Amino acid sequence: GAPDADKLAKRAKELAEDGKIDDLSGLADDKIYLFSGNEDQTVVRSVVEAAKRFYEATGVPEGSITLVEKEGGHAFLTETEGTACGLSKDPYVSDCDYDQAKAILEWIYGQPLADPSTSPKGKFITFDQSPFNNGVPNGLATEGVVYVPQDCVDHRGCRLHIALHGCDQARETVGDAFIEKTGFAHYADTNRLVVLFPQIAGSVMNPHGCWDWWGYSDIDYLSKDAPQIKAVWAMVERLAMQP
Repeated sequence: GAPDADKLAKRAKELAEDGKIDDLSGLADDKIYLFSGNEDQTVVRSVVEAAKRFYEATGVPEGSITLVEKEGGHAFLTETEGTACGLSKDPYVSDCDYDQAKAILEWIYGQPLADPSTSPKGKFITFDQSPFNNGVPNGLATEGVVYVPQDCVDHRGCRLHIALHGCDQARETVGDAFIEKTGFAHYADTNRLVVLFPQIAGSVMNPHGCWDWWGYSDIDYLSKDAPQIKAVWAMVERLAMQP
């Protein structure tokens, strides 16, 4: 069934009051992109609609939230790459004649994007994620990937976009499909974006290699002290440092 959005919003406010998460007033200027595929039976539309109500209840203006409903399975959608539209299968990237990377980036950053490069001209850099474990098990895979356009090597001041893969969509499962086929790198080339693709590993507690949305890494998985949130933020801080 669909989650109770009002109950979850109340819980979020309690967490903020306890200092577990930031004050919800910080959501007022955020942009939220939601998508529901007509053929998606993994996260059904009523759940995505509840997510929209949750964000509204926590203070995101209605005009800052978009919920796109169209054909598509449980997958990231592209114009030309991946499986047939409507399928929910490995690598969970589908050719649905819809440029989802463009839709997401334009909605979040609020401006038209320059046309994507025909093929990525920058570098996909594989890096060791172990320094970001913070001394505790957190479910991270051994390696992550960051895409750096040549323009961001030559000139400072690029923005950073973080792209989190879905369940069963990490490199150890589907290779570089999510990293290289979704279109993020193509738009990064022409729009001065560095794209971080952190990676989760499958395990007995997390057989599908999901980011922690239920507590397998720590009881505080949804707070500022969550091991995965702290790890990703440490990656962001490292990218912001001088070379």
